Amino acid sequence: MTTLATSTQRAQLEHDGFCVFDNVLDDDLLQRTRQASDRLLDAQSDEHFEKQKSTGSLVSVAGDPFFAELVAAPKALQALDILGYSNPKWASGYVISKPPHSPPLFWHQDWWGWDEPISQLWDHPPQAFLMYYLVDTTRTNGCLRLIPGSHRKRHAMHDAAPDAHTADLREVTDPDHPAYHTAAGEVDVPVQAGSVVIGDSRMLHASHANNSDLRRTVITLWYYPAWDELPEGVRAHIGATQLPASWEGEPMATLGSLQPTYDGDVEPTKWNRIPGPEFL
Repeated sequence: MTTLATSTQRAQLEHDGFCVFDNVLDDDLLQRTRQASDRLLDAQSDEHFEKQKSTGSLVSVAGDPFFAELVAAPKALQALDILGYSNPKWASGYVISKPPHSPPLFWHQDWWGWDEPISQLWDHPPQAFLMYYLVDTTRTNGCLRLIPGSHRKRHAMHDAAPDAHTADLREVTDPDHPAYHTAAGEVDVPVQAGSVVIGDSRMLHASHANNSDLRRTVITLWYYPAWDELPEGVRAHIGATQLPASWEGEPMATLGSLQPTYDGDVEPTKWNRIPGPEFL
């Protein structure tokens, strides 16, 4: 990839809150990711899907050691390196699959460290998602939608749904809630299977309803791209996270340096997923 592509995508990530890299997964890895995802989804109960009606599903990748390979996919790590992140750490990941004819995903952001000054100051993401859609996406089958710039500037949706991760929104108790509706400045991000969307966890994002007859699955993997620059309290919080016990052995070796560790004694940053009034 050229220097021009590097500067352009880094600038888009910082300015808009996201960028896209095409053809990150080859056909073989894409097919095996589909198979592993289907295994996890087929093992879920009807109750799981009822509780995740808006999301579709929320199944941890910890359930299948295969996903260590996806976490450490060379082209994905190359994309992060191109963006200027040479020492990222992995946090967690989920299989998020919208069944046929399912409602939209609510507007939300996922950053949990809003008490830290970097939440207001950093142009680059303190935490980033890498989203792999396993089929080509359009408005019809529930493509991603974003509010560019909402990682750095307050939007009306921050106040309409300040803590969007609630049971009521997941279960679509009130379909008329503004968290499901069109938002000012939103854009669609349709992508081809095998591409990856890299985005800032602070950015407001959602998805359209899946009005197709087929399942629409995305694998969302969470990383801390600028690990060495994070406040020590944030690293203390992350370093206390236990990686999946079922990944011991070869899968853990596959992760290698992507595993976050912390050996200091600073008090961990408290979990807070709601931006305060200082976020303007």
